[in-house]
Amino acid sequence: LVWLSCSGGKVRSDNNFPVANNTLSKKDSASLHFFVLGDWGFNGSKDQEKVESEMIQISKLVGLNFILTCGDNFQYAGVKSIRDTLWHSNFENVYNDSSLLVPWYPSLGNHDYRGDPDTEVEYSTINKHWVMPGRYYSFVKEINSSCSVRFIVLDTYGLMQDYRKLTDKTKYDSIVQYAWFKNLLSQASEKWIIVTGHYSVFSTGYRHGDTKELKILIKPLLDEYKVDFYISGHDHDFEHVREKDKSTDYIVTGTGGSARLVGHNDKTVYALSALGFTYISLAQDSAKLYFITSDGFIGYSYLRRKNN
Repeated sequence: LVWLSCSGGKVRSDNNFPVANNTLSKKDSASLHFFVLGDWGFNGSKDQEKVESEMIQISKLVGLNFILTCGDNFQYAGVKSIRDTLWHSNFENVYNDSSLLVPWYPSLGNHDYRGDPDTEVEYSTINKHWVMPGRYYSFVKEINSSCSVRFIVLDTYGLMQDYRKLTDKTKYDSIVQYAWFKNLLSQASEKWIIVTGHYSVFSTGYRHGDTKELKILIKPLLDEYKVDFYISGHDHDFEHVREKDKSTDYIVTGTGGSARLVGHNDKTVYALSALGFTYISLAQDSAKLYFITSDGFIGYSYLRRKNN
């Protein structure tokens, strides 16, 4: 394993990247425009604000509809109550530009569990921009009158903890969240299916890497039901991973407040160590994905087509 900022194992410098403001446009015909932000909650630190500043620029450019988070919303010890001052220093006072006052659909990370994760659910009752009906949940967005997308937000930390408690590790159908997820996928009729969670299935980030429990629990379901994207954080890097002859694109975007080294292996399509967020523009027949760096570049772009 080689640790670097890479594209297929080759280092690229920022001056080879296209400038985001010169490339992206409101003229994009896709109906849904959303950001994915992971591992972002550093209580207003400079790196968090660097990413937020670029989010504002791109949001104004493309017309943002909503934001997904991939957990670790509050580094390093979560929040204790809905009146915790961290709600101000980490969220309300940082992402307060009008362009970012859209619905936020958060997922929980391991650092969120160091506080009270149910507090993040409860906060939905006092802030209309924070939309979190449960520790795990699902929602549907319409792309147009004949096409929609199913978003499934997992609580991967809770799922893994429940799995570890099993005496018989083959009986994971007894895990409530697992059964809910499997049933939801089996009944989903939307054209696109996007799943988000904190822990990655595959990763070459130097701190964590693959998550063995999720390779057991959710990867077979992603394969069986041909999920389009699984998007996660946990490792503080950008990654696009894909298995040969499989349907799912695996995206790691844990770069909302700090960046770490990343490597590559035979599943890596692209990997980059940089601060930033992921922007996805979703149309009926295609998804355009961009890794946006905090200094205003498109570190990587990807087009996924869907004809059925």
